[in-house]
Amino acid sequence: MLDFGWAELLVVIALLVIVVGPNEIPVLMVALGRVFRRLQYIKFAISQQFDDVMHDADLNDIRKSVNFEAQDFDEAEADAEYAVVPDIPSETPQKEEGSSDE
Repeated sequence: MLDFGWAELLVVIALLVIVVGPNEIPVLMVALGRVFRRLQYIKFAISQQFDDVMHDADLNDIRKSVNFEAQDFDEAEADAEYAVVPDIPSETPQKEEGSSDE
């Protein structure tokens, strides 16, 4: 979706230099770094709160049963549990010698 090539990147950089100015670019980058750092902290804080709620409610067992990465999950074994094998006869029916399908 966001497939940028070198040409598009150079155009964006050129517009950034023209609009913002070369002296303000470092200040802008520091501000963007702070924003991304705060977003990362918010993501960490939300996941930490979720873990605390799970721990307080003693729901860790449920979480581990849902989280396949936390277990040693064998996909082939799980598929074998739900596989339905049709009952196939061992002998195939033979045509009678006197009948014709023409």
